[in-house]
Amino acid sequence: MAKIYNSVTELVGHTPLVEFKRLAKELGLKGRVIGKLEYFNPAGSHKDRIALEIIEQAEARGDISPDKTTLVEFTSGNTGIALASFAAAKGYPFRIGLQPGVSVERLKLLEAYNAEIIPVEPELLAPVYEKGIEAFGPIIERFIEETPNGYATLQLSNPDNVNAHYKHTGPEIWEDTEGEVGVFIGGVGTGGSTHGVSKYLKEQNGDIKTIVVQPDPESVANSAVEGATDGGFHGIHQVKDENGLTAMTPDNFNENVIDEYQYITYAETLKAIHLLAKYEGIFVGASAGASLAIAIKEARKAENEGKMIVPLLPDNGERYLSEDIQRVRHELEDSVEL
Repeated sequence: MAKIYNSVTELVGHTPLVEFKRLAKELGLKGRVIGKLEYFNPAGSHKDRIALEIIEQAEARGDISPDKTTLVEFTSGNTGIALASFAAAKGYPFRIGLQPGVSVERLKLLEAYNAEIIPVEPELLAPVYEKGIEAFGPIIERFIEETPNGYATLQLSNPDNVNAHYKHTGPEIWEDTEGEVGVFIGGVGTGGSTHGVSKYLKEQNGDIKTIVVQPDPESVANSAVEGATDGGFHGIHQVKDENGLTAMTPDNFNENVIDEYQYITYAETLKAIHLLAKYEGIFVGASAGASLAIAIKEARKAENEGKMIVPLLPDNGERYLSEDIQRVRHELEDSVEL
């Protein structure tokens, strides 16, 4: 019997979990590191899940339709790529304003999917650096004013973002590990994945530990990536410091389902990326490398011996080759300990 899909949107989800056995053997890890490979989604990242959920739930409510609506978003990249892909598949025009530091590859993908890229004036971007996420509102409002029948997908505050991961990603991890997952690790960009996955997992077993990986502030301040304002971590940022939640905490984020916050440096992130490619033949992006680096550290602990440690790995490294993240720096390998 033929198995032919009707649309690329039908391919979202059910991404594989892969245990990194060679990596564990080489590093002498006690815990089991099992990566959730989200780049197997059709547009290449975990943002495919939220883009599809946001569009299809808005359609179900009668808020949008291809014959009258233009979708609008302001984003740093992967959400935009996913929205652009599914907007094209469903027949929606899509307009996107880009945050600074978007990699060349992600920009070209947006162009390939026929997204209309909206120039954002420096004076509009300046408050983002000062005020954080709350400054995104006026930018989106301006886009809507300029877009007839525009519909803002509002990834930072849209509950459908969280629900995509609560309804799908969390259950996939639970079912594919047969309920044996012990530690879940993810970063925070829009807050949907860590919130949605952790909420679901903790409803199944309250002893599951959720760790949020945060870019080390010094690494961000001394960015190794030219033009990047996020230290090259792309898509994740610090949401909690010694004073509590920061200005970069999205409305979607729920700290009540988080157990621990850990910092990671850009150098540690790169080393994790290099080790995974070297020993497992899997090449991931920087936000994935950050979560993997924390997973490796957790897997070294005696308390986690035999435990399944699942880092969410949002995308692959092909989107960042222009930043040379593929280069194994021997001095890095020697000087950085995970």
